[in-house]
Amino acid sequence: MKIDNDPHKYPFVLEPGFVRLLNQLLDDKTKDISEGITFNFRDPTYSPENGGFHPVEIAISAEGVLQYVTDFAYFSIPPMAELEKELDFDFSLGVFQQFGQDHDILDGQGLFRLYTQNFCAYYEMGVYEVTVTAL
Repeated sequence: MKIDNDPHKYPFVLEPGFVRLLNQLLDDKTKDISEGITFNFRDPTYSPENGGFHPVEIAISAEGVLQYVTDFAYFSIPPMAELEKELDFDFSLGVFQQFGQDHDILDGQGLFRLYTQNFCAYYEMGVYEVTVTAL
């Protein structure tokens, strides 16, 4: 399975480097994805006290279609800080969410481009541990 940039599948063209990274991960880290998969990217040093790189979750359907990209962050003051959604690009619903506010996915197009460029750079820096789960 490969993710493509078919304009009929997405409301805008995905960043080519992001698509390449996901396809590489699909090749390297998956065996049976008949139901789809979820990638979880974690910086093991991320904490509310010290900061770090936010956890990211990416879901891909069995057909190779990007379902969502969600960025999590700690909110509140330690020790009460909780990990919550900060950014959520839900392609399956056509919704972009930032700090709990819903917007049309097209309103998040520029932010998604910037976000995925940064995400790819962080991945290349080796800050994430990656786990794969079947949907």
